[in-house]
Amino acid sequence: MAKVVDAARVTTPSNTVWRTCIGCSQTKPMTADIDRCDDCEDAADQEALREHALSGWEHVNRYAGAIGRIEAWAVLIPNVTDSERIASIRDVLATLNAGDDKAVS
Repeated sequence: MAKVVDAARVTTPSNTVWRTCIGCSQTKPMTADIDRCDDCEDAADQEALREHALSGWEHVNRYAGAIGRIEAWAVLIPNVTDSERIASIRDVLATLNAGDDKAVS
């Protein structure tokens, strides 16, 4: 006598098994090396791309802020000595290279 499990195997593509997707918790046919269904995989890829793009904009904003501060100390702030200008520019560059957790504005 045929079983429900056998019928499910017939309706799935080869090398797939009905498993629960870790993204949406729905049961779908997936191969052994995949944990997410196609819909959840696309959503995860889009989220990773969005995070990567946001990280890129954070870097752009940090560098733009540093350039503005360097320009201010180099040209726009009057009545300071050259040593004060260079020290302030070095501080800006040190803050820029300190890491992603510090913002320059």
